[in-house]
Amino acid sequence: MVTDGETQVPYEQRQWVCRLDQDPEAVITARALTGTVLAGWDADLVEDAILVTSELVTNALAHGSAPVTLAITVRTEPEPTVILDVTDASPVLPVQDLPGEVGHFGLWIAEELARVTIHPGPNGKTVRAEFVLFDSPVGRR
Repeated sequence: MVTDGETQVPYEQRQWVCRLDQDPEAVITARALTGTVLAGWDADLVEDAILVTSELVTNALAHGSAPVTLAITVRTEPEPTVILDVTDASPVLPVQDLPGEVGHFGLWIAEELARVTIHPGPNGKTVRAEFVLFDSPVGRR
């Protein structure tokens, strides 16, 4: 059980956060972090999560404002879940274009692979991609 101050969280949860807007190889860094964090999980999940990370980070860097961060949250209960949060300071919400329009369908790709939600906030927005698994990661039971 994880404790946060006096609040007890009834499941195990870990989070990694990386600021990307000052990194000239930000997408490579984000993909590598996702792959490292998810090492040992189902190979299909890892591939999907890396692709979604790439698309969301690329969109935030191209269309958002600094700072741009990637947070990867892994929790084991109530079901194993991987959450990718890409946050930027722009209040402009992303727009999904139709597949086939070159360079404009990253959000569509993400929505095909994960549950994607957009969370506007007072300092910008967060695009969240959530992968819920039905089995624990390899070697982590």
